[in-house]
Amino acid sequence: MTQELLSVIRDFVGRSVAPVLIEPGEEPVPLTEGSFSIEPAGTRILIQAWNESKTLTRRVTAVTRAGHGRLELAAERFGKTAAPLIIVDEARPGRETTGRKAARAVLREQFRRWLARQFPGWRIGDVTVEMDLEHTLSPVYPRALARRGGSGWAAMASPPGPAAADGLLTAALIWLDYLRHREHRTSIEGLALFVPAGEDRTTCLRLRWLDPHATRVAVFTYDEQGWEEQIDPAQHGNLDTRVDPPGALPDPPRDPTLPEAILERQVRRNLATIDAHLCPAPVYGQVPALAGVERGIMDLLAIDRGGRLAVIELKVTPEPRLPIQALDYWMRVRWHQRAGDFERMGYFAGKAISADPPRLLLVAPALEFHPTTETILRYFASAIPVERVGLAVEWRREPRVLFRRRGAMPPH
Repeated sequence: MTQELLSVIRDFVGRSVAPVLIEPGEEPVPLTEGSFSIEPAGTRILIQAWNESKTLTRRVTAVTRAGHGRLELAAERFGKTAAPLIIVDEARPGRETTGRKAARAVLREQFRRWLARQFPGWRIGDVTVEMDLEHTLSPVYPRALARRGGSGWAAMASPPGPAAADGLLTAALIWLDYLRHREHRTSIEGLALFVPAGEDRTTCLRLRWLDPHATRVAVFTYDEQGWEEQIDPAQHGNLDTRVDPPGALPDPPRDPTLPEAILERQVRRNLATIDAHLCPAPVYGQVPALAGVERGIMDLLAIDRGGRLAVIELKVTPEPRLPIQALDYWMRVRWHQRAGDFERMGYFAGKAISADPPRLLLVAPALEFHPTTETILRYFASAIPVERVGLAVEWRREPRVLFRRRGAMPPH
């Protein structure tokens, strides 16, 4: 039996182009020549794999499942505790999915340790990376709930990478709100965010514009060695942003047949329909330009008859990130407004720009606002005068406003 088990494992590894040993919750170890051994040890098979940072040694007792490019093993540590293993061929189709799942499992277990250190004496539960489409909970971000008595904190971590860090706050606010509706006996008083060191700036700048009465927020950064520390979001300085003179930067090339481009043209042509207080011209796009950021959302800058600026965000498909990405643009406009940059650069010539905070208009087909839009807007500071403008289905031919709602008010 032992020889048969040994033969199955060695044969699988030998046929694999890029075999990797995975123990859920631990960093995967590639099985490259000279970096592993598979040997009989009594009634067990001893697997050892090593790299520059770690050595993994386990006793394999059985094959539990064999599939295309994947071998699942029952194994145990030397204390005889169960330690299931998986060997996958990363060169086979589906390797990226397997790699992502392994990386998420590693981050989940690191996240569990961070919470245990930062919330000593609290009970840590719901630590998961499972997808929940019904509640818009992504597997990208491990999430958890820390409880002590009748109090609780929602917690979420971002994997490395600017794209993941960019979406953290959206996902975390959805998780926070979900827990507040689910936990009737626990007061979810705060939100703990764990962000890779060096990728925390955007999140911290956004936090300035959340309502401090809606939730407390604690931010932690973690390094490549897996150690975390709490930081003060207020220590982040000014926005990295600029305004160029009108016309200095050409509009980015766009396919005029794309739905977003059609909506932009319709809004520009029918601005009075969108909001009767807005001046029909001039209307600027990409001001300020968010360099290097793939937003997927159109933005326009207009002014009303009283001189108040208006940021107009356009979207034609449901997008959970719409409110936070609109906030990114709004807070940059607000920063330049306070600095007097628009007058100095010649924007809205002949019009006196009001010192009032810019209005923020989210414009989309009425049925295409994502269900979480209201949820996220509930956490915006009251200083941001935000409105949702829902258009009727014939918006491609002629925009007609179906509903107009302030803040997080439901459309009905």
